[in-house]
Amino acid sequence: MDSAALRQVDALWVAARSIEVSPRRPEGSERSVMVGGVNEIAELAGLLEVELEAAPFTCMCLGDVSFMVRGELGAVLGVLTHHLGGGLDWHRWDGELPLLRSEELTEWLIRHGVVDLVVPRP
Repeated sequence: MDSAALRQVDALWVAARSIEVSPRRPEGSERSVMVGGVNEIAELAGLLEVELEAAPFTCMCLGDVSFMVRGELGAVLGVLTHHLGGGLDWHRWDGELPLLRSEELTEWLIRHGVVDLVVPRP
């Protein structure tokens, strides 16, 4: 992955004013949440950090959680898709990239009620 990809994803987070986090197929008590504060966006952006040097791979499913990033006046800047137990997909990467903090992201999603999973503890 070239450095242009890093600039693209950084630009996405800098321009973000809100992120709607939604389960792709809600079940039970799963729900969508809106992240809008500067600190909340920065926290979530950190949890969505990927290994940009990795070769993108393609998953045949549609993913489990979507992150709709909106900018000024609600304009959609990008939609990222998380595959639980996998990585993060964004159309600019031509595939899915591995997350650096997959476990922490899963815990965040559970804590906010987006997914309803039990995280195994070592």
